This record gives sequence, C-alpha cells and structure tokens, in this order.
Amino acid sequence: MASWVKPTGYVDADNNFDSETYVYDGNLATKTISNPDIPAKSWGSFLELTHAAMWCDKVRFYALYESAFISQIDVDAYYGGVWNNVYSGSFANSTWVEKTLASPQIITAFRFRFYNNSSTASTLWFYEVDFEGTDSPTVTSQAVSDILASTATGNGNITATGGEAPTKRGICYNTTGTPTVADSKVEETGSFTTGAFTEALTGLTPGTTYYVKAYAYNSAGYAYGAEVNFTTDKVAPTVTVQAPTSVLPTTATANGNITALGGENSTVRGFEYGLTKTGTWDIHTHGSYSTGAFTASLTSLTANTSYWIRAYATNSIGTSYSEWIQFQTAASGVIPTGTKLDICSDYSGYTYQLQRSETDDGDVYTAYFVISTDLTNKQGLAFYKRIYDLHLYFNGYDGGTVTVYVKRDSELTWQSVGTITLDDDEDIIIEHLACDLRGKHFLFKLSAANHFEFLGCLYEFIRDGMR
Repeated sequence: MASWVKPTGYVDADNNFDSETYVYDGNLATKTISNPDIPAKSWGSFLELTHAAMWCDKVRFYALYESAFISQIDVDAYYGGVWNNVYSGSFANSTWVEKTLASPQIITAFRFRFYNNSSTASTLWFYEVDFEGTDSPTVTSQAVSDILASTATGNGNITATGGEAPTKRGICYNTTGTPTVADSKVEETGSFTTGAFTEALTGLTPGTTYYVKAYAYNSAGYAYGAEVNFTTDKVAPTVTVQAPTSVLPTTATANGNITALGGENSTVRGFEYGLTKTGTWDIHTHGSYSTGAFTASLTSLTANTSYWIRAYATNSIGTSYSEWIQFQTAASGVIPTGTKLDICSDYSGYTYQLQRSETDDGDVYTAYFVISTDLTNKQGLAFYKRIYDLHLYFNGYDGGTVTVYVKRDSELTWQSVGTITLDDDEDIIIEHLACDLRGKHFLFKLSAANHFEFLGCLYEFIRDGMR
C-alpha cells in the first residue's frame, strides 16, 4: 500500500493552512482567502483548493477549530470531469478525517464547506490534506533468451503490483537505448499479479544490438525494469537477380541487388551463368558491400543463345544465391546504334520493343525493333523465313502515317516495306501490311513525323529452308 503524500502546491511553506475566520450567515460559511501562499480561492460558499493531478484512492485532512460552533463539513473532489462528494458529516476537533474512494481516481481539486451554527465567529485551522494513492508496479528485466537471427524471447518479472493489479505488461525495445512503450513493444492486456512473464520478439534484424526493458502499467502509470541488451545472430546476405540489360549478340550487362546484409557487409558479390542452371562461368568482385544494386559486364557470349544467370553475395556466415533467370543474346547482324533489343517476345521467339513517339511537332521520330532468328525459342538451328504479312498494333491518337523499313541479314541500307495510315478513331488500331521478305535475320524500323504509340505486331511467315 502506498504512503500518505502531500500534494504539490497544496500546503504552504509552514506545512499548514493558516487560520481563517468563519462567520455564521444563516446558511453556509464563506471563506475569504488572504494568504498568497495558499493556492486556494473563494468559490461561492466553498473553499476550493487546486493542485497538480494525482492518482489517489484515499484522502484525509486534519483540522482544528476554536469553538464548537463548526458542526459539519462537506468535502468534494474533482475527477472524471465533475465534482464528486467524498465526505459529508461531523468531525471531532484535532482529529483526522479519512475517506477511501470507491476506485482510484486522478484528482485535481478539492472543495470544502462548513456549517457554523452560531453567530459567533469561529476560527478553523487546516493543518494538512493528504492523499494515499496507488503506486505504479515494480518490475525487473531479465536477460533475453532464445536469441536467433530475427527472433528472441524477452523476460520480465512484476515483483509488486503497487496496490492495484496491473492491466498491461510487456517488453519494449529499440536499437538506440533507453526504450519506452513509444518504441517497438510486445504487450499483453488483462489483470496481472506478481510473477515472471515472457514475450516473443519477432521481425528483428540479424547482427543487430537491441536494448530491452520489461514494463507494467496500472492506474498510477508505467513502471520499467532496468535496461538489458542483446545482439541477434548473423546470417548470409539476401540477394536478388534482375533481367540483364544492354543485351547484344556477344555482350550483356548482368544486374543484381543485395537486399539484406544479414548483419555485416558482404565481402564478395557476383554472378554465375551458363547454358543450363549450372554455374559454368563466374564473374565477381571483392570488397565491402552494403545493400544495393550491382552490375557486371558479361563478354564472349554466343549470339542468339539462351543463358541462365543468378546473382550471389558472401559474408563471414556464408554465400546466398538468387533464383535462376534466363535471357537470350541478340541475333548477329548490322544493328543501328541505340537499338533496344529483346524487350517483348512471343512463343516463336520473335522479339520487339514497345515504342511511343516523343514528338508531334513535325520532326521525324524513329523506333526500332528486332525479330530474332530462333523460331522455336530454343537453342538450335536458325531458319530462313519468308514473312508475307505484318499485323501492326497501335494506340489510337491523332492520326498520321508511319513508314516501315527493313534490313535483312547483313544489308547496309534500309528498304521500305510500306506506309501505314493511322486515321481510325478506335482505341486500338490494327493495320495490315502485306509484304514478301526472305532472310534469317530481320531488323525493322518505324518512322513518323506525328504522334504514335506502337504496341506490337504479329507476323505471318513460312519456313524457307534451313541453315
């Protein structure tokens, strides 16, 4: 049980309220405050005393009076937004008047009224007004147990309730020190007595030091145990692989990303690649690497060939790998500088680049796309093909024309295939262009002076012999 406490600002410097005179006025006594040391004021027929808010479950006061004419006292306490009667009745001179509340409350003010049943002035001295409040619980923190890379068990013990059963208990933690319930926490609610408790800490970062406190809460507030700390285990880093870029017949750029360190920087990062899901070739670098994207240049590749590739990273714990993904080098031939390859494809192995014009001011805009030579989408023979029909798909805009050009195999000059008029008002415009094109490798070019958006194309072709 808590001890009696004098509220801050409730008693003046000499530890008592100075004497005041009450004169019978036919109803209730009226008090006029004259001592500036006393934080009180006249409130109608009441003496009202304000003070700092305090939790309390019992109140008492001690008073003296010089005659028997003061026969009754009413005491009200302000909590819950309203005045509540605490005591009403007679009291003996020079004795304590004590009252236990129905439940602990935050009290911010008291008011008193007195009956003086005589026209003779009477003097009343208040020597003390005290509270007996609920204390916050007493809690201790124990060492964290079951420590892994991303989980651990926090341990605490409520050694005293403070006079009221705690309604919350838990473990709070952070990575900077002096944790509170404003930081990460694992919490239980209910009605708790003294005793040990545990909480599962999850979602932790490997190789990281955490600072931990056990805590409990009752109506008097939060109480914390002493701070303890622990460090999670380290693990191998986490790495992902992205599709290679700048893919040409014999070169490409590999792309990876270290997404989590595992508790320390990586000392090696790189790529394995091969014709199957086997690391036939390896390219890597040594250093001290944090999270983030990284690249490597792949050289000496074979044109028009499918490769498998995966990224990896290593720290002191071990090496981790991404999944395998597949890419295909471009077909050989004369390709204009800046051509974008192998962005979209269908099952036949035809690949092309989605394009949108960037001008509608009369300047010519040129877009390229490439058809590969592997009709089966597998490593093997490249067939001669005869393309006899093109079906080109556009987003409908403001109309205009687009001219289609082609280069076959190692031709050095562009040949016109035909011109398409975009004058349809549909959202998707499908234009048919008849042609008769023979070869193994094809490079197409779209050119226009007006706004257009090329979505893709379908080709009708027949095999025209094998290499």
